Amino acid sequence: MSCQLSEIRINDLRAIYLENNFLKIGVLTDRGCDIFEFRYKKKDIDFLLRLPKGIVNPQTNFSQVRSTKNQFEDYYYGGWQVCLPNSPAFNYRGAELGQHGEVSLIPWEVSILKNTAAKLSIKCSAQPLRVPVKIERTFSLEKDAMHLVIEEHVENLSPTPIDLMWGQHIAFGLPFLEEGVAIATNAVTMEPEPAMPEQHRFKRGEIYSWPMARSKANTPDDARIFSAKGTTEYSDLCYLEGFDTNAFYSVKNNVKNVGFAFTWDGKLFKSLWMWHERNAIKNFPWWGQCYTLALEPWTSRWTNEPQKAIDNKEWFILNARAAVKTVFTAHAFENDFNPK
Repeated sequence: MSCQLSEIRINDLRAIYLENNFLKIGVLTDRGCDIFEFRYKKKDIDFLLRLPKGIVNPQTNFSQVRSTKNQFEDYYYGGWQVCLPNSPAFNYRGAELGQHGEVSLIPWEVSILKNTAAKLSIKCSAQPLRVPVKIERTFSLEKDAMHLVIEEHVENLSPTPIDLMWGQHIAFGLPFLEEGVAIATNAVTMEPEPAMPEQHRFKRGEIYSWPMARSKANTPDDARIFSAKGTTEYSDLCYLEGFDTNAFYSVKNNVKNVGFAFTWDGKLFKSLWMWHERNAIKNFPWWGQCYTLALEPWTSRWTNEPQKAIDNKEWFILNARAAVKTVFTAHAFENDFNPK
């Protein structure tokens, strides 16, 4: 088929599909500009996580108490969010910021740049209310491509430097993960996050040479392996680092012979967060219903001491009136993925 652009409504939220011979990609433009579906059509498999609650409209469905800092979790359904200007909830220079920032929960403006049989391209943009930045995402899909190209542009609209955390919150789910998957990446090191709950997988307090680590029981553990559903329940977060500019990862289900791969600038997004949640958290926000592997490039690590990290210059600094642009590529593949 030729490239095809279409629109739907999901709980009264505008969404746009970009589709070609191989891929069907859904973008939730009225809420966060999320990629809510990344489907490889040949095997009819959507790689992304979808929680039972589904996609909820924050303008029409809300809690009795809306002043909490965990609105991201309230409305999280899975998929792939762009997160800006922060991850931890805290007060940044007088601005109260919730978990994972504001841009993932607000409507984005949309411009259709190209809509032809050979290529689709749309540009989406948003400005959060509390921090003076603007973000643009341009999605491009060509007729016979098995990959989506995303250009992101972030601009500081103010005459003062801004400290940022910027991330791609990409979470995979069932049925893609059903038989287990193997992870490949050009990371050099892996370090577990010490603040994760006691149901974690990897031994804390160590910096490992990727991919070999130690389990919580201090036995050898190959971090490339995300085992089949039903084998273990745990929750963990690790940071994969040491990337060069041409960073990549791939996640492959060898039984289904299908995978997802991602390439990015590893000098800008220098920390790849590897989040495992295998039905271990029985309380808020997952209630035992979240089964995912997420691989998320971020400009820095998560921290429960954000001001200390800012003081130590660990966050990305966007100077007054400055802008930065970067490119991501998301692939579907069979057999093997070659990042070259």
